[in-house]
Amino acid sequence: MNPSTGLNTRLEDILNSLDYVFDTALRESVDLILIAGDVFHRENPQPAEEIAFARRVGRVAAEGVSIVIVLGNHDYGSSGGKASAVEIFPALDIDGVTIVRKPGLLPINTKSGTVQVACLPWAGRGMLAARDEYKSLSSDELQIEIEKKLIGIIRDLAKEIDRTIPSFLLCHVAARDARLSGTELDTLSTSDPVIPVGELASSAFNYVALGHIHRFQDLHSGKTPPVVYSGSIERIDFTEEHEKKGFVMGELSHSDEGWECGYEFVETPARKFLTVELTQDDMDDENRFRLDRYPAEDFEDAVVRVRYTVGAPGDEVDEAAIKSHFRDANNLKIERVFTKPEKIIRQTELSRTMGVLEALDKYIDGKPELKKIGGEMKSYAEKLIRETE
Repeated sequence: MNPSTGLNTRLEDILNSLDYVFDTALRESVDLILIAGDVFHRENPQPAEEIAFARRVGRVAAEGVSIVIVLGNHDYGSSGGKASAVEIFPALDIDGVTIVRKPGLLPINTKSGTVQVACLPWAGRGMLAARDEYKSLSSDELQIEIEKKLIGIIRDLAKEIDRTIPSFLLCHVAARDARLSGTELDTLSTSDPVIPVGELASSAFNYVALGHIHRFQDLHSGKTPPVVYSGSIERIDFTEEHEKKGFVMGELSHSDEGWECGYEFVETPARKFLTVELTQDDMDDENRFRLDRYPAEDFEDAVVRVRYTVGAPGDEVDEAAIKSHFRDANNLKIERVFTKPEKIIRQTELSRTMGVLEALDKYIDGKPELKKIGGEMKSYAEKLIRETE
């Protein structure tokens, strides 16, 4: 916590990056801001987070900038009808801020004229799974049905577009062949509906703004329209250590062929993350780590993780020296890595004579934390076995 503000310093990092985005928008006289979902990292943000975001959005909207936000998977309440945290804006009656919970085509009046924003908020399997006609479907069948419905919605939105007016597709989806960010390798579900880029890149749209993946990328690079994940504006953890963080600035232009949108990626002043790997080779004759190859300017104000390798849990390392060397870091975490693995205790119920599915059953029975997803694990196992056969 920052004692002078009462806020968590990582929240301050995010707000610092958000201020950079909005300050740039005002300095460049931006007409429209598109936010493609997941305003908050969880469905129940702290009041301080909501207030901080609301103040910033209100400040930009008061300058005549139009803002459109579609809901992402993190913005929905876990109970179906519960309102999202970002839906506070209509209740506050802030002019120029539009929150979109359902698919639709919206005319948005900006300072420089009217544009069309085709909106597709997040639609996970929970949206269909509760309906009677889908309850009998397998996990794979349900995913296919959701994907078909989303593709149908995108095609219908494209048909409604007036091509004489600038148009955007703003959606929170998983696009096929998108490169995942570090955090998403562990958190994104393999059962999320996935949309082919060809369906998103309809010629009806001048720009496609995507949310859901934290890594910046253009999935339709060099072609029209751009299909872009702007990514997140701040690093979440060390899995995103080497990723650039920022936002996209776009500009519309008109020619005889119609409207086109060029863009550039702009980096935010995101907090630096640095991992330092130390091994026995980095030790001097007195069994202390040599740290001179990490000058202070490399890690000053960074979030630093020092991982050092030791032979066994009993091996002594002078952690005080490590803390002293990295004292100018914004935050320091020290982790021990053991080269001698602990003995693995095998489950005695498992045997080599068992079939794969029988062994998997036994394994899940012995792991209480897996029981909720046991059925899904078996379903994937059966699919893999069929494919290998």
